[in-house]
Amino acid sequence: MDDYNMNNNYDASNNDSNNSADENYKMTYGNSYTTGTGFVMYNDEDEKRGYKKKYKKSRLLNIVLASMLIGVLIGGAFTYGILQFGGLELLGFAEATSPYNNTTNPNTPTKKLLSTDWYTNPVAKVADEVLPSIVMIKNKVNVNRGFQIQQVDKGTGSGIIYRKDGYIITNQHVIDGATELIITLHDGTEYKGKVLGQDTKTDLAVVKVEATNLPAAKIGDSDQIMVGELAVAIGNPAGEEFSGTVTAGIISALNRSLNIGEKKMKLIQTDAAINPGNSGGALVNQNSEVIGINSIKLSSPEIEGMGFAIPINDALPIINELIQNGYVKRPWMGVGISTITELISKQYNLPVGIYIGQVYYNSPAEKAGLKPNDVITKIDEIKVETVEDLSNVIEGYKAGDTIRVTIYRDGQYRDIDITLEVMPPTTN
Repeated sequence: MDDYNMNNNYDASNNDSNNSADENYKMTYGNSYTTGTGFVMYNDEDEKRGYKKKYKKSRLLNIVLASMLIGVLIGGAFTYGILQFGGLELLGFAEATSPYNNTTNPNTPTKKLLSTDWYTNPVAKVADEVLPSIVMIKNKVNVNRGFQIQQVDKGTGSGIIYRKDGYIITNQHVIDGATELIITLHDGTEYKGKVLGQDTKTDLAVVKVEATNLPAAKIGDSDQIMVGELAVAIGNPAGEEFSGTVTAGIISALNRSLNIGEKKMKLIQTDAAINPGNSGGALVNQNSEVIGINSIKLSSPEIEGMGFAIPINDALPIINELIQNGYVKRPWMGVGISTITELISKQYNLPVGIYIGQVYYNSPAEKAGLKPNDVITKIDEIKVETVEDLSNVIEGYKAGDTIRVTIYRDGQYRDIDITLEVMPPTTN
């Protein structure tokens, strides 16, 4: 009767002889049934069986609900583990797919992905791999201050560790006029740098530091890049405060013609931010390979996001020659020249071409008989009208080659053969 007492507040100490109206009232709201006479009668055995039946059903329902909850928790944990630590590959699939590489083209090759590829920014990987290979170059110069010579900072730029034994490549204008160079690695280590070679014509230079096992950059192939692919510029804009800056964009254009140093060059255009101090730093592709040397940017209120880099394939022959010789062995005529435009041509009654203002002593031009005031109009029957035309034609030859130069002198045209020589370093 204990179960009954709990449900109906029935006093178990009362016996049957003491049943009252109160007791009958309580029993009416207990587990009871009605007889044919209309009296409410209580049956203890029926109550026990009914309660046990209810208890069994309740216990079975609780077991079912608990099992379902445990199943959901285990399934959720399993799914999270698969996605977090192995993707679909842990389930035995050779190739993982994601919403980012789905394609409806059956001919498109599928790519095996790591689970992290789905959400990792490729620029972060590039920065992590390339930053240790980028250095800051501080250019110090001596200036006269009254009776004293004082060393001051001329400016800062960037450089790329080309070889692990201490060869660093940069722009010539970064190291121009330096009396001392301080090279700072990404980890803060400082070295004194020595200019091994420089070339004003291409705005390239090589600096050497006495160090080993430096983190040399990976060199890419600038002939293989395409417009629209990822481009990451890494350098030190605005000096030490912003050293190790990484900016990202795309390859905006190829073969842009701009004047670099004394030469018009074909450059890579990018919208990755390139600012003063980035010069000499790296333009890098998505494989963390150097594809260009950051050099200049166009700057005006009307222009935004137009930076330029020297293609690494064009720079490498110059860099290697600077390492080997300290200068570039270019074919040389030995003349000081300027362009005769159509306006000047009409004014002085001269042909459009290259005016010789100076012939250097003991140069190939002097040896061949060229004189000041001569006008060059052709090289090996190739018409030349500007200084750039002449420079481009001459660079197609090498020292020791003989060329035929057509000149205009005293109202007459004549041909003169000139044997080219190596350009002396002092005229660079």
